Amino acid sequence: MSAAALEEVRRHARTNTMLAATVQFGSQTADVFVRNLSRAGALVEGRNLPEQGESVELRRGDYRIPATVMWRAEGRCGLSFAHLVKVDDLIRRKGGPAHQSRVDMIQRALRENRPVPSFDETEQLVGAAAIGKKLVDELGYAMRLAETVNEALSNDAYILGRYGVTLQQIDEVEQLLRKLVGNLSAQDAPGRC
Repeated sequence: MSAAALEEVRRHARTNTMLAATVQFGSQTADVFVRNLSRAGALVEGRNLPEQGESVELRRGDYRIPATVMWRAEGRCGLSFAHLVKVDDLIRRKGGPAHQSRVDMIQRALRENRPVPSFDETEQLVGAAAIGKKLVDELGYAMRLAETVNEALSNDAYILGRYGVTLQQIDEVEQLLRKLVGNLSAQDAPGRC
């Protein structure tokens, strides 16, 4: 890549992230974390990363983004996308922002021990029980993810020493999720799911 082209890639605003994704190259797949992201590329961290110059595909959810590895060093590599992407689309999960106010209302109701509010248009489509089950399933999945990440990071003495407070915060998130799953699943819970 020419110096001018490289400078063009660097000019795009970057967003610091910690997004789970995979990089597909040849017959191999590497699990990575996207550490920063712009419309034109990304910095990824992981093990067994592709070599500089390799063509790859960054995968996150339903997104498949062809890219080229521009550099690689110490468990990191820089990707230049084959086309410009919408950063916000890659960061948020599909359906996330549209339903965030609903999630906030449900959490508020649970904290105040009130019945979970209903949302007529959604209930008409899939039924209240399906919504509740999906919510419990999603919260349970998030709880298991937090638990797995916390356990993995806590086993590394360096990370534990350097990020102990942050790991405690992850543990608090895990406990909150466990409580929400328990409250939503309990037989006598208001608005039981």
